[in-house]
Amino acid sequence: MSTATAIQQLTAEAAQVFDAAFDDFSSCSTGDRFATLNAMTEFALQHQAHLARFAQVLEHSGSTLSSVAKDLRYSSTATLLQHEVGFAKGQADAYVRLGKLLQHREYPVLAEAIEAGTVSSQQAIIITREFDRQRNHYDAEFLAVADRSAVAFAEGQDSSQPWSPESLRDSIRGWFAVHDPEQVELQAAQQQARRECSAWVQDDGMVALNALLTATDGAAVKQFLDANAAPRTRLSAPEGNPEIDMRTRKQKMADALVRAFTTAAKTKDSSTQGGAAPTLLVTVPVSEVHKFADRAPALARVSRTQEFVPVAEVSRIICNGAVQAAITDDTGNVLKLGRSQRLFSPSQRKALNVAYPTCATDGCTIPSVWTEAHHIQHWSAGGRTDLDNGVNLCNFHHHQVHLERLKMTQDPETQKWKAVRAIRR
Repeated sequence: MSTATAIQQLTAEAAQVFDAAFDDFSSCSTGDRFATLNAMTEFALQHQAHLARFAQVLEHSGSTLSSVAKDLRYSSTATLLQHEVGFAKGQADAYVRLGKLLQHREYPVLAEAIEAGTVSSQQAIIITREFDRQRNHYDAEFLAVADRSAVAFAEGQDSSQPWSPESLRDSIRGWFAVHDPEQVELQAAQQQARRECSAWVQDDGMVALNALLTATDGAAVKQFLDANAAPRTRLSAPEGNPEIDMRTRKQKMADALVRAFTTAAKTKDSSTQGGAAPTLLVTVPVSEVHKFADRAPALARVSRTQEFVPVAEVSRIICNGAVQAAITDDTGNVLKLGRSQRLFSPSQRKALNVAYPTCATDGCTIPSVWTEAHHIQHWSAGGRTDLDNGVNLCNFHHHQVHLERLKMTQDPETQKWKAVRAIRR
């Protein structure tokens, strides 16, 4: 019997055993379920060990002039694993690295654990990646201790259960940091030099951002985005039943990022342009203003990117001073350019923050410092910039009000405003 035939037969027999185990699992006792779990875990680890050894064989069993992958018409072992095993590129590259580890034994304790199937491939990949990143900065004796310790924690030798890949990563980084604090300072300086941020306009007019931040600054930004993406905000439906906010986590993060930028742009410490805080100019032809007043679709144009946007969107962001609107005639001549009388003054904002310490939407806990002052009667419709015509709304709910998905109602007892879901007719 050939090796390939033996593997195929073993696969078929294993499939039959698994089918029987899965069929019986619902009726098993708790003890039998634990036994099945342990057996499945051991099998999965052995399977991953075989894949790592297979990557080793593929990488190192070719001739002096060619590799196995190239003999099989693939450009590399990683490419072969992508196409034949279905790995993503990162996963294929990681298995190739494990194969090289099994061949060269840089971390011997980890290599033995991989072959024995006592650590998962993900655990091994994390350990190898962290060791590779730091090995040139530390002596062999320390790396040997780290090798033994990492495998012990991965296998769960000193605890009730094996450590997750994430816990291993954090612990290994901690070991290296404590052992050589000077290296941490050097890495911090390198990160500071590598920091960058860019923004560009996509073909559809949306703006894409990309940033690389230092560990400290990045953690602060991530903390803010995570806190504002928590599934906590709810709306009040007309019937009084709370309705879950339907935004995705990434949409909440995007809204939080915009809120942070617009808030920062209005602070006294912000960079200025022409002596004023950075302000986006949007031009609105007077004919489009009339369309908007008649509740018809109307367009405005953003000066920075020359993209067309709905006037309804401009009406929302114009409340908090992030945008300066220029009303033009149909030939482009500016008829009106103004902003100062529309904005709530700092003292008015302080008073609004006292009256509305959070977003004035039931269940929304966004603090006032991150909200936008909204005109109950829109400024564009003649609304006054007075306290009795103002309310604090977070960026998301402010958007919903201007889209008329929410409406403002006033409590007859407290006289305070709140946003509730509008009833579509």
